[in-house]
Amino acid sequence: MRYLFSTHPDSPAPAPAVARPAAAPTRVGRFAETPAVPAVRRIYRVLCQLAPAAAAHLAYRQLATPPRAAMGRWHAALRPKTRTRRVSCGAGELEVYEWGQGPTVLLVHGWGSNATHMGRMVQPLLLAGFRVVAFDAPAHGRSSGRTTDMVEFASAVATVARQVGPLHAVIGHSFGAAMALFAARDWGLDTTRFVLISSFSHCSWFVDLFARHVGLTPAVHERVRDMFVLRHGGRFDWSRMSVVEMARQARLPSLLVHDETDAEIPFEHGLALAAALPGAQFKATRGLGHHRVLRNTEVIRRVMTFVSN
Repeated sequence: MRYLFSTHPDSPAPAPAVARPAAAPTRVGRFAETPAVPAVRRIYRVLCQLAPAAAAHLAYRQLATPPRAAMGRWHAALRPKTRTRRVSCGAGELEVYEWGQGPTVLLVHGWGSNATHMGRMVQPLLLAGFRVVAFDAPAHGRSSGRTTDMVEFASAVATVARQVGPLHAVIGHSFGAAMALFAARDWGLDTTRFVLISSFSHCSWFVDLFARHVGLTPAVHERVRDMFVLRHGGRFDWSRMSVVEMARQARLPSLLVHDETDAEIPFEHGLALAAALPGAQFKATRGLGHHRVLRNTEVIRRVMTFVSN
């Protein structure tokens, strides 16, 4: 049931809200309101009443299964120009891509994306004299696995960083931005600066949003949250998953970028991060949405200036 997510990396930014026919899909935060969703809600309504454990397992499985978005032509064209390697991480392997020589900049893609999703930044970084490294996160792209979660994703960021470091900068998008901060706090990822693009402000946000979207009861919602904790033997603690606090604790020069019309992660999340980091640079854009912000010329120029300085 992966159709619940609005995930295609190259989807155009949504138009302003207008009256739509009942059958037309609309966007609700990170999730898509499609004609099939009412049926999914009916299934969850029955399961929550009659088999709450099954409802929780189904919800957890959906949350832990990233979509496999089709790769665009320019993404595919970028990959043959790379030096690639396989890196062991836990029980699986990560596909790692590398371009150029010089101080290392690590790119961390978002949920349901892949290593080349921020590919428009590669050439400008190379021209600025940097070595660029990117990777497919667990259960993404050509890396192994079919399901993953926040702990595995952040651990993968730290694993790649140790393999290719020292790092001059980390550029993360969306889920990847939050997981880069998580990796810095709990896995010792070491860098001199962060670029955080379209990040959410707390890791519970998308789980809570999903619960509302499919109509989980409070009891089943809590079961799902507990499953994240139990899977990692208590290492994962929701009370410590504020991305705002992670950014504060990093105490590093940071550039924040967020689009005012982002339909996947609302602009308020970027404002919360900016308010918590008075020393950070903040660039607000408009009309670029969640994904096109990554290939906007002015955004890329601002990122290059920040990283180069």
